[in-house]
Amino acid sequence: MDNFFAAISLFRRRKYDECIEVCNVLLQHNALHQGPWELKMRSMTQRVYIDDFEADDDVAEDILDTQTIATAPRPGTSLRTAKPTTGSGAATATNRPRTGTGRPITGISRPGTLSLQRPGSTLGNRTAPRTASRTAGTAGGSARQMRLGSASMFAAGDPTGPLFHISRLHPDKYASKDALSKPLFQYLYYHEGDIRKAMALCDAVLNRRSVDEATADTVSGWWWNTQKGRCLIATGSPREAEPYLRAALQDLQHPDVVLLLARIYLKIDQPTAALEVCRQGLERLPNEITLLTQQARIHELVGNLNVSVRRYRQISALDPMNTEALACIAVSYFYANQPETALLYYRRILALGGHSAELYCNIGLCCLYGGQLDLVFPCFQRALRMATETELRADLWYNLSFVALTTGDIHLARRCLRLCIAANGTHGAALNNMAVLVARQKQYPKAKSYLQAARTALPASDEIEHNLKFIENFQ
Repeated sequence: MDNFFAAISLFRRRKYDECIEVCNVLLQHNALHQGPWELKMRSMTQRVYIDDFEADDDVAEDILDTQTIATAPRPGTSLRTAKPTTGSGAATATNRPRTGTGRPITGISRPGTLSLQRPGSTLGNRTAPRTASRTAGTAGGSARQMRLGSASMFAAGDPTGPLFHISRLHPDKYASKDALSKPLFQYLYYHEGDIRKAMALCDAVLNRRSVDEATADTVSGWWWNTQKGRCLIATGSPREAEPYLRAALQDLQHPDVVLLLARIYLKIDQPTAALEVCRQGLERLPNEITLLTQQARIHELVGNLNVSVRRYRQISALDPMNTEALACIAVSYFYANQPETALLYYRRILALGGHSAELYCNIGLCCLYGGQLDLVFPCFQRALRMATETELRADLWYNLSFVALTTGDIHLARRCLRLCIAANGTHGAALNNMAVLVARQKQYPKAKSYLQAARTALPASDEIEHNLKFIENFQ
C-alpha cells in the first residue's frame, strides 16, 4: 500500500501518532508535498481536540461588567439571583443542598463547576462519566489533493518540528483555498491556541465571500460565521459574536450554532433568552439531545428543578444511555426522600460502565437511607480505593463520618472527620461537625476554634453562625 494512503487509513482509524510518523517520513522526501502536510496538520489537531462546548460551563463567575445590562434583574431571569422553586413530585428542591454561589447540587460533574460546589456535600455532582454524543460541526475527511504546498509555511524544512511559523502566516493568501483554510483554522484554534490569528483567517474568508457572493456556498458560509462567533466568545466579546451566529442560523440550523448562541446569553446573564434560543432550535430540530440537555442545565441553574428533571426524563427516554440524565434524575429522587428509586438509576449507570468513586459514594448513601446497611461500607471501601484526588477523598471521609453518626458510632465518626480535615483543611462542613462532637465533650474553646475555621471556609452558612452563638454562651 502507498504510504500516503496508509497514513489516511491510520487517520480514519484515529491512530494519530502513527499517522504523524508516516507523514514525517513522506515530508522528509518532499517537504513541499501538501497532501502529507495537510494530513499531519489534521492529525495534530485531532490529537489535542477537546469539545469546548463542555469545557466552558462556568458562567456565574465569568460575566464581564461591560457586557451586563441590568444591575437588579427581575426574579427568575438571572443566574445571580436564582432561587429554587418548590413543588410536588420527585424534583422538589426544598431540602437540596446548595453550592457556594447558591446553585442547587446537581447530579453530574461538569467542567468549570467543580470549584463552586459546597464543601462537604453528601450527594453532590458525583457522576462524571458521560456517554451522550454530539454531532461536531468541524470539517472532517482527509487530505485529498496532491498539489505542492507553499514553502513559506514550513518551519526551516524540518517535518518533525512545527508545521509553519505562525508569525509568517498571511490569512489572505489561504482564504481562497477551501480545502486548506478549514483545517488550518482548526490547527490554529485547537492546537496552537492562537485565537487572534484564527480570527484573522475567519475575517479573510468572510471578506472574500462578501466580495464574491455569486460563487459563495451556503454550507461554507455558516461554518465560517460560526467559527468567527466562537473566536469572539473566546476573546471575551460575546455581544459582537451574536450577529455572526444569527447569520449562521439563517444559512443552516445546526445544534452547534444554537449552543454557542445560548452560551452568549448565559455569559451576559440572560438565561431566559438562552432558553428561548434553545426552544426555537428544538422547533427546527425536534428531540435534539444536546439542545434538550442545554435547556435542562439552564433550568437547573435558575432553580427550576421540576422543569429540569422533566427535560432529563425526556432525554432518558430518547437516549437510555445518557448518564447525565440518569444521574440528575437519581439526585432528584434522593432529595425527594426516595432513595430506593434513586438507587435503581445509579445501578443503571453502574451497568453502563460508569465505575467511579463518586458513583459508589452515591450508591452507598442510597443504601444507607434505604435501609440496606450491609452494602454501605463495601461501597465506601471501593470508593476510597478508587479516589485519587485529595478533595474527593475528603468528601468521602465526610460522607463516611455521616454514615457513622447515623449508625451511632461516634468514635468512628470522629476519626473520619479527622481524616477529612487532614485531606482538606478548608472543609467547612467537616469542621462544623467536628466542633459539635468536641462540644459534646465540653471542650468549648476547641469547638470555637473549629467553628471559626469553618466560618472562614463557609462564610454564608447560617448553621455555623448559630453554632458559634451557642458556643459563646458557655464561655
